[in-house]
Amino acid sequence: MSKRSQTDQIAAIKARLAQQAQSTQPQAEEPVTAPAAPELDRQEQARQHFLGQPLEALVANRVVERMKIGLVAPELRPGMRQPRLIPLPDELMRDSEESPAYTELVAELRALGDSMKEQQIQPIVVYPGQSDSYPAARYLILIGQRRWTAAVLVGLEDIDAIVVDPPSSLERIKLQYAENETREDFSDIERAWTIRQLREAMGGDQVAINTVAAQLSIKRSRAYQLLRLLAFTPEQQQTIALLRLQERQLVALTDALNQGALSHEQADVVLRRLSQIAEERALNSRQLANTETTQTVDSPRRSGIDAATIARLVARVSDAKLQAALAAAAPRWYVTLRDDVAKINRKLRRAIERVDDLNVNQQEELYTHIHDLQAHTRSLLDRLDFDEK
Repeated sequence: MSKRSQTDQIAAIKARLAQQAQSTQPQAEEPVTAPAAPELDRQEQARQHFLGQPLEALVANRVVERMKIGLVAPELRPGMRQPRLIPLPDELMRDSEESPAYTELVAELRALGDSMKEQQIQPIVVYPGQSDSYPAARYLILIGQRRWTAAVLVGLEDIDAIVVDPPSSLERIKLQYAENETREDFSDIERAWTIRQLREAMGGDQVAINTVAAQLSIKRSRAYQLLRLLAFTPEQQQTIALLRLQERQLVALTDALNQGALSHEQADVVLRRLSQIAEERALNSRQLANTETTQTVDSPRRSGIDAATIARLVARVSDAKLQAALAAAAPRWYVTLRDDVAKINRKLRRAIERVDDLNVNQQEELYTHIHDLQAHTRSLLDRLDFDEK
C-alpha cells in the first residue's frame, strides 16, 4: 500500500472519531449523561470490578458515565504510553483489512468489541487531557485502552467510563502495571518496559534497580532477568511482545545475544522464523475452527512456541559461526568447558529464586558445592587476569 493511501486511511479513522465526538458537544464539553434508574444496577456491577484493586480508592464515589468514544484517546506522548503493547486502530487496519502481523490480535479485539455491543461490564478509566493525534479528545485513557481499541474496531459510538483526577507519573505506571500484571497475555517484555519507564519516572539510571523493583513488588533478581530482554532492538522487542514470548522461553536467544554469540541480525532471523511459526499455527487454528473437530486449538501466541523450539533455532542460526570458531584450533576441553559454564550460569540464575524452597540439609549441601565452585572459579579468574598480561 502506498504511503499516500496509508495516510488517507489513518486520517479517515481519526475523522470518524472526531465526528462522533462533535455530535454531542454543541452546548458543553461535558459528555456525561445522567444514568437512568434501570442503569444503577449495571453501574454498581461495573464498580465492583475495581474492588480490592489499587484502583478502588481512585474510582470510589465516581459515577460511571456514558460518553462518545471520539472524546477519548490513549496517551501517546513519549514515556507516557502504557507499557502494554496495544497498537492504534489505524495501525491494526489497512484499507479495512487487518495488517498480517496483527491478525490474531485483531480477531481477539473484535471478539471483545462484539461482547461490548451486548454489554460493557468493565468501564474504562479516563482523566481530563488532550491528544495531538486525536484533537477531538477531551479525556486520556488511564485504564482500558484495549477495550477502547476494541470498541473503535467494531464501530461503537459510546463507551462506559469513569473520570478521575489526572494521576502522577508514578501513580499512572503503577496502576497500569497492577491492572495488567494478572492478565494471561501480559508478556515479560512489557514488564521490562514497565520497569524501564518507572525508573525514568523515579529519576533515571541513578535509581537502583532494587528500589524500582520494590515499587512493583518484583524481586531484584527477577527485575534483572526482565531487563536483559531490552538488549533486543525496539523492533525485535515489539515482535516478542506480539508473540507473547516469556523470558524463560527466550533464555537461549537472550543469552546468545547478551554474550555476543549472536548478532542482532542473526536474532532477526530467529524472530522472523518464530513469527512464521505463529502465523502457520494461527492459520491451522482458523481452518480447524471452520470444521467439525473435537480437538482443542489454542491461540498460537499462548501455546505455540516453547523454549526448546527457540533453542533449536538459535543453534541452527549460530552453527556457521560456531564451526568457524572451532576451526581456529581451539582445544576440545575448552569448547566443552565453555558450554558447561554457560549452562551452569543459566541454572544458577534460575536457582536464585528457588533456593528458599530447600530444607536445611539441602541448603548446607548446596552451600558446600557452591563454595568449592567459587574457589575454583577464583583461581581460574586469577589465571585469566588480563590486566597483568
